[in-house]
Amino acid sequence: MVANLRAPLDAARPGLIRWLRISAPLLTLLVLIQAVFAGRGIAKGSGYDLHGQIGNSTLLVVLIQTALVVAIGLRGQARTLLLGGNLLLLLLVIAQLGLGYGGRDSSTAAALHVPNGVLIFGLTTAVLSLVYRLDR
Repeated sequence: MVANLRAPLDAARPGLIRWLRISAPLLTLLVLIQAVFAGRGIAKGSGYDLHGQIGNSTLLVVLIQTALVVAIGLRGQARTLLLGGNLLLLLLVIAQLGLGYGGRDSSTAAALHVPNGVLIFGLTTAVLSLVYRLDR
C-alpha cells in the first residue's frame, strides 16, 4: 500500500518543496525530450549530439533533486520513497550515460540503453507523482 503522503508533512525544511516541484517535472521533461531526439536520430540521422547533451544535463538535475530531498529533511515513509526513488534514478542515469557512450562501440550497450531509458522515464513519472502528493 502506498503511503498517505497528504498527511501533515514531517520535514525539517518544508519550504524547499517548491524547488522539488520544479525539478521533478523538469527531470521528466528532459527524459521525454531525450527520447524525441533519439527517435529523430534513428529516423533522420541527426539529433544524437543534442540527445547526449541533454543526457548530461539530466544527470545534473538528478543530483540536484536528490540533494533537495535530503535537504528538505523528510521523515518517515515519504523520505524512504522519495530518497529511494531518487537514488535509484541517480544510479540508472549514471548507467544510462555509460550505456549511451558505450553504445558507440558495443551493440549490447546500445540495446540496453533503450529499455533503461524507458525505466528511467517511468521512475521519473513515479517520483513526480510522489512529489505532488506531498502536503506543503
